[in-house]
Amino acid sequence: MVTSPKTSMRLFILGATGGTGRALIDQAVERGHRVTAFVRSPQKLGSPRGGLTVLQGDPRSVDELRAALPGHDAVLSALGPPGPGPTTIVGDAARSTVTAMQATGVLRLLVVGVAVLFEHQGILSAILRRTLLRNVAKDSAEMERVVLASGLDWTIVRPPRLTNGPLTRRYGVSDGRLPRGARLTVGRADVAHFLLEELERPAHVHRIVGMASVNASANPSATDTRPSV
Repeated sequence: MVTSPKTSMRLFILGATGGTGRALIDQAVERGHRVTAFVRSPQKLGSPRGGLTVLQGDPRSVDELRAALPGHDAVLSALGPPGPGPTTIVGDAARSTVTAMQATGVLRLLVVGVAVLFEHQGILSAILRRTLLRNVAKDSAEMERVVLASGLDWTIVRPPRLTNGPLTRRYGVSDGRLPRGARLTVGRADVAHFLLEELERPAHVHRIVGMASVNASANPSATDTRPSV
């Protein structure tokens, strides 16, 4: 069982060169954590800075991950597909990551998935899951299958369409579905914020969590944890 972690942790981030990954790095360092960004293209992260170690590697390589993981407290994956075409990168990386974590004893895993996998979100979501986003959905579903069977202390967050912009902290979360009444968008910075909040104060271990932006009049970081029925 996960307990409240120590104040400063060593975090291992996958997908660190994407928008959510960069937000994770920035916010984690601001919170006093030490971050390892495991990336294929280190030059995309710019100049070195305090609190951040950049390692070049392939997230699909068990050997490279196993060599880099010891000493870390948690893995956060913001990996996503390169586009709507056929892809296996997310599922392949999940298999490698889980195998390496099991081998090195790193137990906490937080992963970004896709909200289109929620099956009771209306006809539009169902259409997208079978058409435009079918490859993304298939790859993410394979990632989730691997993670759920891993035996690790996992949390999967399924955001809807991701947007850029500053951290707002105005989002809702719900176990097993998107929050009722929320928008069908959420900022990458807010996804990163939720992941770090969940890491520091675990409330959704072994849960698939929907999150989305809420109206400005709503309470920030509103939480509805009732499962879908």
